[in-house]
Formats: sequence, structure tokens, C-alpha cells
Amino acid sequence: MIDRHFPTTSAKVVKVIFTVSHRGSGTEKDPARLIYQYWSLEGELLAEHDTLFDVD
Repeated sequence: MIDRHFPTTSAKVVKVIFTVSHRGSGTEKDPARLIYQYWSLEGELLAEHDTLFDVD
């Protein structure tokens, strides 16, 4: 496997709103899990991470 990692060329600290929510009904078809979301200060959803897709 070829490592295609490139170094970071820029980074900065920015203000965002970070939320943690619950999703799912707790069934096999719809497992209960946490959702992490990042929002702009204007209320725009920037990113979401659904822990359903986490790999152990």
C-alpha cells in the first residue's frame, strides 16, 4: 500500500457550535447511537458524524 498522506498546509482555530444528539429507536434496523454535529454561528450545518459507521 502506498502512503498518500500529504502534510497540512494551513490550519487555524475557528469558532463553531458542537452538538451531540441521539438518533435511532434502539432496534436492530435502527440502532441507538450518537450524532456529532458542527454548526456555524449563523446556524448552518457544517459537518455531521454518525457513530453508526464507526469501525471498532
